[in-house]
Amino acid sequence: MRTALSFLFIIGVLISSICSAFQITPQKYERYTGDLPVMEEKRVIRVLVAADLGFYYLDRGQPKGLISEMLRLFEKFVSEKTQKKYRIQIIPVHRDQLLPALNAGIGDLVTANITITPKRMKQVDFSHPILTGIQELFITHSVRSPITDIKQLSKKSVWLRASSSYYQSIRRINKQLHKLGKEPMYVHFLEETLQDFEMLQMVQEGIIPMTVLDSHKAEFWDLVTDDLQIHYEYPIRKNSAIGWSFRKDSPEFKAIVDEFVENNRRGTLNGNILFNRYLNSKAWFQKVMSPDSIDKFKELENRFIRYGNMYDINWLIIAAQAFQESGFDQSKRSHAGAIGIMQVLPQTASEPYINISNIQNIENNIHAGVKYMDFIRDRYVTDDDTDELNQLYFALASYNAGPNRIRRLRKVAEERGYDPTQWFNNVEVIVKEEVGMEPITYVGNINRYFTIYKQIFSLQNAAGQRMASSNLLRFKLSR
Repeated sequence: MRTALSFLFIIGVLISSICSAFQITPQKYERYTGDLPVMEEKRVIRVLVAADLGFYYLDRGQPKGLISEMLRLFEKFVSEKTQKKYRIQIIPVHRDQLLPALNAGIGDLVTANITITPKRMKQVDFSHPILTGIQELFITHSVRSPITDIKQLSKKSVWLRASSSYYQSIRRINKQLHKLGKEPMYVHFLEETLQDFEMLQMVQEGIIPMTVLDSHKAEFWDLVTDDLQIHYEYPIRKNSAIGWSFRKDSPEFKAIVDEFVENNRRGTLNGNILFNRYLNSKAWFQKVMSPDSIDKFKELENRFIRYGNMYDINWLIIAAQAFQESGFDQSKRSHAGAIGIMQVLPQTASEPYINISNIQNIENNIHAGVKYMDFIRDRYVTDDDTDELNQLYFALASYNAGPNRIRRLRKVAEERGYDPTQWFNNVEVIVKEEVGMEPITYVGNINRYFTIYKQIFSLQNAAGQRMASSNLLRFKLSR
């Protein structure tokens, strides 16, 4: 039976609640560097993380996952060790910004499944390994042939994040292929915001042919899906290690991190409990990019494009919003009376600023939803300081929670030192406190779907361009 991947992670075991001292910081952070005495003075240890399903993610606004649980233990350990109270401050960043942000003084510690490599050791220091014996493995769809020899990799395409250690491994393979007189592998870069499960989802659906994953992650995904092939027979990096990283010349902080890691790494009692809880538990995922959803997306694509162009709204944002609202289901009706794909209220559609009838019709429903988004943006959101994408985020939040409320909370955010022109990590903090998690989840999900749809669209364009180039080449050779 085929298991599904999705954007909502459902863990099949009970997990401990995260300590209330955890804080997810807004974007206005103080930059400073220094060893443990500086952190002692500030009474805070700033931890840089990147979204990584199973390891670090948010559930109803709270940090969850293996890394979050380890940080809870680390916070307690440091306070007991030093007899001083420390607060863990979590700072989420994109994966390619983890080490630069560390050295820039934005954070003090990186806990994000970073492989220890010679190149990275020139930039930062690492703790003792928290995981050892790690291999980097190719992942393909199960219908692909097993990879057992380097010659099979010539002219094959692989997709990965540029910041990953996988890229360095592929470069090493290409050097070996060059020595053998073979064509190299073709490397394509994915967006840094994409998580592993999203890349695997693309492999499942045949959108990309191959990616790379660390063996401890591959083992987890091997438990929860049966249509991916993990090529254990040909690891491209062997016996690597993963550690926590911190700035160089921090001997006191290094000593306390190393002691914690030695007591909680995989192989210890505490470490094995945590790793078994997350990486050895079978979890089920509801597929967002199922064949049925992709088919519906394609059926609706022209309508999204038409009304996106009409109101100058990115059509992929509209598609993402439609999926969030209804799962592309025009028959959906809410308890409040909202109708169709865009979940439009009949009274809203009949307002003079919308004035679209018969929203039971799919065309009219999409038109009414997009026109309402445009009305919100122009009437309540647009200003000279807010960029186009954040205007859409605020419009989306308003679509969900009401435009007057969101406009008021932007002013509250500014009064409390947050940036009123930025939704994520700024205005959303205030909205969470004043309204709750619904608009946070709403905008967050749409942004995630938008990222995926944008990636799919660019991949489809790239595939079309490659096909056109191939056809042109065949035409020239036939003449």
